[in-house]
Amino acid sequence: MRTVAYFFSLLLVFTVPWENAITFENWGTLTRAIGVAAAASWLFSAMLSRTVRRPHLFHLLMFLFVLWNATSLLWSYYVDDTIRLIRTYVQLSFMVWILWDLCTTPAALRTVLATYIAGAYVAIGSVTANYLAGQEISAGPEGRYSGAGMNANELAIILSLGIPVAWYLATTAQPGIRSRILQLLCYAYVPLCLPAILLTGARTSLFVALPGLLFVVFTSNRLKPLPRLLVFLLLGAGATVLISRIPSTTFDRLATTGTSIIAADLGGRVKLWLGSLNVISDHPILGVGSGALHTPFILGSQAHNTFISVLTEVGPIGFLLFLSVLAVAFSEAVRQPDWLSRPWFTILVTWLIGASTLTWEYTKQTWLFLGLVIISASLLERSRAGEGLFVFGRRPANTVHFRPAGGK
Repeated sequence: MRTVAYFFSLLLVFTVPWENAITFENWGTLTRAIGVAAAASWLFSAMLSRTVRRPHLFHLLMFLFVLWNATSLLWSYYVDDTIRLIRTYVQLSFMVWILWDLCTTPAALRTVLATYIAGAYVAIGSVTANYLAGQEISAGPEGRYSGAGMNANELAIILSLGIPVAWYLATTAQPGIRSRILQLLCYAYVPLCLPAILLTGARTSLFVALPGLLFVVFTSNRLKPLPRLLVFLLLGAGATVLISRIPSTTFDRLATTGTSIIAADLGGRVKLWLGSLNVISDHPILGVGSGALHTPFILGSQAHNTFISVLTEVGPIGFLLFLSVLAVAFSEAVRQPDWLSRPWFTILVTWLIGASTLTWEYTKQTWLFLGLVIISASLLERSRAGEGLFVFGRRPANTVHFRPAGGK
C-alpha cells in the first residue's frame, strides 16, 4: 500500500508545475483529485502498518503556523476566504507529511525531483504551444505568454526553480541507461526553460532565474574539461537559437525593468506594499485574518509579497512562526555537504526572490521544496537510537539508517 501512496505522491508532484491546466466543475483541479488519492492511500497504509516517521522540528513549526492561521478565524474580516485558505494549508500539510513519510531513501528523493522536472517540461510545452499559436495573455501588454493555466509571473518562478534541480540531477547521474536518459533530459531542461521563462514577459524573471544560472556556472567543475566544454557549447547554442525566436515585444517589456525599479513602482507592487503596511498599522497585533487581505474593504488585492502578506494577515505571531519555518529550512540546507547544500540553497534563494514579488505562502511549490530540503537533510543522518519511526501501540524502532547518494 505504501507503493500505491508513493505512486500517487509522484503524480501529485508531476502536476504541481501545471496544476491549473486541468480542472473539474464542482471539484477543482486534477492536482487536488490526485492529492486526495495520495492522502487516502497513505492513511490506509499508515493504519495497516501502524507506523509513521517521527516529525522534524520543521513539521512542528508548520503545524503551529497552520494552527495559528486557523485561529485567525476568531478575528478574521472575511471568514469565507479564511476557511478556504485553512483548507489549502491542511492539504499542503498532508502533501509535506506524506512525502516526508515515504521518501526515506536518496533514490526516492531523486525520483521526486526528477518528477518535478518532468512536470516542468509540460509547462514549457504549454507556454511554447501558446506562443506558436499566437495566444498572448489577454490582459496586460503585448508579448506576454503563459501556459498550463498558470499566472505568467508564477510560471516564471516555477520554471526557474527547476534549473538548479535539473542541473543537480544531471551532474550527479549514476551509471545506467535510465540514468543517462534522465541526465540528457535534465541537461536539455536548462536551455529549453530559458525561452519559456522569457516568454512570460515577467520582469521578475530576469532576477529569479539568475541564482540557478549562477549555480550552473559555479558547479560546472563537477564535469571533466572536455564534457564541460561540450555541455556548455550545446547549452549556449540551444539557448541562443531558441531565444532568438522570442518576439521583440517581449524584450521591449523586459527592457522596462530598470525604469520600473528607478521609478520605485515595480509593476504597481510598491503601492500595494505601502497599502499593506497601512493595514498592518491598523491591525498590529493579530492582523486581519488569514486570506482576508485582498477583500475590497481592506486592500482589494493581494500584497504581492509573501512576507508582508503573512505579517498583515496573521500578525507578528504568525509572521514569526513563518520565519521560523524558513529559518529551519535554510539551516538544514546549508549544514549539508557542499554537493547537496549548493543546490538546496540555490533553490531557496530562487524561491526567496520570487516570494518577494508574489503572495506565495500557500502555494504547493513553496511547501514542496521546503519539505524536500528537510527530507534531504534527514537522509544524511546515521543511526539514531529511538528515532525515525513512531510505531502505534508499541516501542519505536531502535535505529534507522539513512545514507546519501554516493555513500559519503
